[in-house]
Amino acid sequence: MVGEGPYLDEMKLRLEGCPVTFTGYLDGEELSSCYASSDVFVFPSATDTFGNVVLEAQASGLPVIVTDCGGPCENLIKDTTGLIVEAGNSDALSRAIVRLADHPELLQYMKKSARTYTEQRSFDAEFLKTWTMYEDLSKRSAMQ
Repeated sequence: MVGEGPYLDEMKLRLEGCPVTFTGYLDGEELSSCYASSDVFVFPSATDTFGNVVLEAQASGLPVIVTDCGGPCENLIKDTTGLIVEAGNSDALSRAIVRLADHPELLQYMKKSARTYTEQRSFDAEFLKTWTMYEDLSKRSAMQ
């Protein structure tokens, strides 16, 4: 488990005795190594507004599993670069993880798709999409 957050202590308690390593916060080469040695990126946050780590994971060729709340679910292509599960539903989250573990061909497809997807994204392109959206809204408001 990479990172820290409000549930870290609870996770450590619940997973005591399990084969889990808690790395804490990582960046740079250490973080890149974790991405490179992973198969799936699971980000169950229901409050994150953007989820830049979701894009980082996909850029590293990892399929992502996110919840249906917040911005991270907008940073993937559902069933192509990752899976979206109901927020707070641990059974759905577990099923999504098992689905990828049980279907290596799907996992490989999503890994390749995730990398390709993020290669096509850029800050400039995202800014232009947002700018166009506001421009269109402004034009519609002026017409009313």
